Amino acid sequence: MIRNMEIFKKRSMLRKIAGAMILVALSTLLIVSITNLVVINGIRRNMMISSEKMGDMAERTSSETMKAQITEHLLNLAEGKANLANSEFLEFRKSVEIIAAAAQRVYDKQASYPSRDVPLPDAKNDGFLAMQLLFSESTDQNSETIKKETGLLGNVQDVLISVNEKNENMVSDYVASETGIMLQADYISAKKFDENGNIMPYEAATRPWYIGAKETGKPFYTPVSKDAHTSRTGIMCGVPIVSKGMFKGVAGAGMYLDNVEELVNSIRVGESSDACMINQDGQIIFSTRKSGTLTAEVDGYDLRNAANPSLALIAKKAVDGEKGVDMLNLDGTSYYVAYAPMETIGWSFVIILSKEEVDSPTKQLITSINAFTDDSISQTDSSIRSVYYLLVIITIISFLIVALVAIRLSHLIVRPINKLTDGVRALKGDNLELEWDEKTGDETEVLAYSFKSLTERIRNYIDEVQTITAEKERIGAELNVATQIQADMLPCIFPPFPDRNDFDIFASMTPAKEVGGDFYDFFLLDDDHLALVMADVSGKGVPAALFMVISKTLIKDQAQMCRSPKTILEEVNNKLYETNAEGMFVTVWLGIMEISTGKIVATNAGHEYPAIRKSDGRFELIKDKHGMIVGAMEDIPYTEYEIELGDGECLFLYTDGVPEATNANNELFGCDRMIDALNKEPMAVPEQLLKNVKASVDEFVGEAPQFDDLTMLAIVRRQEG
Repeated sequence: MIRNMEIFKKRSMLRKIAGAMILVALSTLLIVSITNLVVINGIRRNMMISSEKMGDMAERTSSETMKAQITEHLLNLAEGKANLANSEFLEFRKSVEIIAAAAQRVYDKQASYPSRDVPLPDAKNDGFLAMQLLFSESTDQNSETIKKETGLLGNVQDVLISVNEKNENMVSDYVASETGIMLQADYISAKKFDENGNIMPYEAATRPWYIGAKETGKPFYTPVSKDAHTSRTGIMCGVPIVSKGMFKGVAGAGMYLDNVEELVNSIRVGESSDACMINQDGQIIFSTRKSGTLTAEVDGYDLRNAANPSLALIAKKAVDGEKGVDMLNLDGTSYYVAYAPMETIGWSFVIILSKEEVDSPTKQLITSINAFTDDSISQTDSSIRSVYYLLVIITIISFLIVALVAIRLSHLIVRPINKLTDGVRALKGDNLELEWDEKTGDETEVLAYSFKSLTERIRNYIDEVQTITAEKERIGAELNVATQIQADMLPCIFPPFPDRNDFDIFASMTPAKEVGGDFYDFFLLDDDHLALVMADVSGKGVPAALFMVISKTLIKDQAQMCRSPKTILEEVNNKLYETNAEGMFVTVWLGIMEISTGKIVATNAGHEYPAIRKSDGRFELIKDKHGMIVGAMEDIPYTEYEIELGDGECLFLYTDGVPEATNANNELFGCDRMIDALNKEPMAVPEQLLKNVKASVDEFVGEAPQFDDLTMLAIVRRQEG
């Protein structure tokens, strides 16, 4: 380009006009000059119109592209952060549920557990994790009944210590009985004494975590509060302990929210970005803003009642568990606001970014185009004025010219400019490439190359946007392939044993939009024993899928070596626990059926209740005893029980994706609707039974997105005649 510019300086349009006008007659030159001036002025007007259209098109394309990209990026980021925070609360709740399950087993099978002492608080243990025994002021510690229950609950203290050690953000964990007994594992033993050195009573029954869990009968999260001893932000969770239908107390724990707060503070989308977290009451729990409307306050006001109607509407959507991106005018500034729910606790993650920052690249592009256009028009005006003055001077001193030279002059000047004008006019829609192959050696070629450079930069920008879009589509396609590969690992050819007439089996898995952790399996151990497996891995995505493959393989390998479901799960549990640094787990129902008799020996590791259709022809749930989930703790003992399938009787297994299917009103499908769906045609073959349940779930869910895999298996025993 530099070399071309030097040539242009040597061979400028002015020199060509000056040399030609010496030979051109004044009269002929006057006519041609006037014609050229009219043409050049028309070109100038056309250039201004074309440049205006190009600027508008660039502004429209850039603005729409940036808006689409930033809204999608903000929503994906909000969903990702919400999922990370949700996993913190989910793992916290699971830890408390493990404690509650351990306490329930102790109450359920009191005769199987010895009496164990629990130490009283000792100030020497302050700063170290230690077990402590506390009582309500109204509890008679010397009562034989209280002593017996205290010794029984002493069998839970190892679980309390273990759960606390594995959770770095856990403040304390505890079991409180309805009779006023309190077992607590924490680091503040010295805080259990009054000013006189006496152990203070602990009234657990008056605490929000106890009352909430007791009244709701399910896991209960308290409001966020400041820790009295460290001023750190924390939350408590309580899970009811129910034994044989009787409420026995509450298992609970307190957790610091440092990791959750760090998720909020880690948001760095742009210079004007902020993030906050809204609880189920519309209050801001954490925020990166230190002043103004969206600051975090303990016991803050409900944003759904905000005077700003747009802010109130966004807060309502967030509290209702919706996700999306809306516009918000706050304190005189327009923002994009992305929000996504945390389903475990009912909170929502919110990210905001000013519209001005999103529009900045578009404004810079338009400013550059306008500057270039103004410069081009200025150069054209200058050339026109120079040509005009030169023509006037030469017209005065020249009278006769050679017609041939005049025609040549017109050819040299007008044709390339007209060609450039036609090329500029053709720039519209997807055609942004200026065609130019002339070597005029003057300012026309400079202008042409300037336009080519501008259109090339615009095409490169559009190509970059298309490349980014294609990459996202490729990633989505790879996830779809991963989902299909996972589904293909399960038995999917039916009938699986075409030469067997003594049972009929069918299973299905309808995956959600992403790879997950549900799986089923069935396989013959020998001619008279059939293994049945239904399982659900914690979490979603690729980690859950990998954990599912390992779990499925270990269960099948152990089943080939052993005929006891109890022993199989104990071995698999220990093998998974050895390398389970991420704290994942799997719920499993495992049964081995003796085909000739219909007897099934089964064990349930934290999975859903199976359903059975007996001789009366109606399905009902088998509320079997749940053991500990697989992979959470080492050396967990499991128990077995027996089911007997008579001729024509049916067993139905499923994962939580069936009863927990959710419609647009956030209602669960539930086990009752599932049993009703099975009993529409209770005597149908297994394949039809599964279709009936799937149809009922689809009708109930409607247009709501599928959150979890729907996995089901049914088997009917038939005596060979």
